[in-house]
Order: sequence, then C-alpha cells, then structure tokens
Amino acid sequence: MSGGILWLASYPKSGNTWVRIFLENLFRNGTTPVSINELNVVAFGDAQRDLYQSLTDRPIDGMSDEELDRLRPLLQQTLAARPETAIVKTHNRIGFVGDVPLISMEHTMGAIYVVRNVFDVAVSFAAHYDGTMEQVVDGLCRDSMHTPTTGAAIVQYLGPWGEHYLSWTRGVAGFEPLVLRYEDLRARPFKEFSRIVKFLKIPAGPERIKKAIRFSNFEEVSRQEKQRGFRERVRADQTFFREGKVGGWRRSLSEDQVAQLVDVHGDVLRELKYIDKNGKPTV
Repeated sequence: MSGGILWLASYPKSGNTWVRIFLENLFRNGTTPVSINELNVVAFGDAQRDLYQSLTDRPIDGMSDEELDRLRPLLQQTLAARPETAIVKTHNRIGFVGDVPLISMEHTMGAIYVVRNVFDVAVSFAAHYDGTMEQVVDGLCRDSMHTPTTGAAIVQYLGPWGEHYLSWTRGVAGFEPLVLRYEDLRARPFKEFSRIVKFLKIPAGPERIKKAIRFSNFEEVSRQEKQRGFRERVRADQTFFREGKVGGWRRSLSEDQVAQLVDVHGDVLRELKYIDKNGKPTV
C-alpha cells in the first residue's frame, strides 16, 4: 500500500483498539506479544493532540473546538501525503462540523469499520467515561453526541450510534469499507481477522494470522494492562480492557433503556442482526 489514509473507524468501545493490537502483532510477526503501549502500525489517530499542535505555532490549549476543527483538513492532507499508507484511527462519523468535513474523502483510500451491538457499547461506554447508564443511553440516541476536547484528545463527533454506522456504510456513493461485527471477531476470530488481512493485501499465512490473534487476545492485553498500565486510558484509575464480553448488557440495562435504543436504532439493529424482526435482542 502507498499514499492516502486508510481509516480504522468505529463508535467508541467497539473493538477498534483490539484490531490495532492485532495488526501490530501481525506486522511485527515476533515471537512474543507486542506491548500495548507501543502501537506503531496504526500510529495515528485524528484526535491526537500532538498532531494538531504540529500544524500550528499557537498552543492548542488555548484554541476553541471550532479553531481545532479548521485544522482537520490540513491534518488529513498531511497524513495522506506520507509515502506509505497512513492507517488512522477515528471515532468521528462521516459528515460535517459547520462547513468542515470530519473525514476528507479526497484523502481517503479506504476504511475498516468495526461495529458492536449498541447495548454492549452503552455499558462499556458508561464505564469508560464514568457516566450514568441513563446519560449514555440518551447520548447514543442524540445527534449532538460527542467526546469533548481534553488533555488527552481532541473533540470527536459521534452522533447517534445507528447514524454513525450509516454514515460510514451509506454516506458516500461508491465508498465501501470492510465492515466487521465485534461479535463475529469474538466468535470466529480466524475467519474474521483473515478478512482484514485479505482486505489489506498482506501476504500472511494461516499460522502467522493465528499467532497474531493469540498475541492480541483479551486475556493477554488485560494482563499487560494490569502489569504496566495502558497509556491511552482516559483516567489513571480506569481499566481500559474491562470485560470485552458479548451480551454483558443484560446485567446492566433496564427494559426501558433497551426499548429506547431499539426505538431509535431499530432498523440498523435489524440489519446487523442484533434484534429479530419483532425487536427482540438476539445477542
């Protein structure tokens, strides 16, 4: 691959980091798992503060979100101009903030989109950002949903969970990202991670893929975080790799909260087979 941006896109808490760790292990092809604090294959994210700071002489600490947003096209142009394809993590939806595109298609060569059942996203999101379940469920249904600018990251514009998925899969004519369900990655890792390898045209055989899967499994990354921490955590007291389970939402969401999410996202939930035709959860 050469030139342009290949996006690794998802709503937060959907498996984006897991795929990044897999790719790191796949590319390095070492004899031991790579450190989760040394992820250089997907080395860029469009919320990285240092990348924005590199584009301006002004301290970004004093800049408004509107001023930071104006730097997005230049940031993407800069990443796309690299001699090798830049694989860039994003949680932004495809769309505009004001008149600024969040994702510049002219600098985009493709995307991998990871989607996870909104019920489990809600639970993981609440734990990650220290919010109440009611706040998070409401946010997942709101067009204004975003993660604010902090000392760790630049503002990311998410919007409703279902609209986020549709923006990446239907938002641009002729644009067809590789779509992966988190639940399938968990249930059939070799088959699903092999789809990534094929999509990226990486000459890796079955044993190399299986090793990368083993070196990036939940038990391994959780062990590393407990021993050495994870520098991408939002808070020092946070556990980033918390459970990673499928269906854990059943212990945490009320019937009313599930009904609210189904009411807003029903069409997408049915398309992705997270609910049946009668609106009953299937995972």
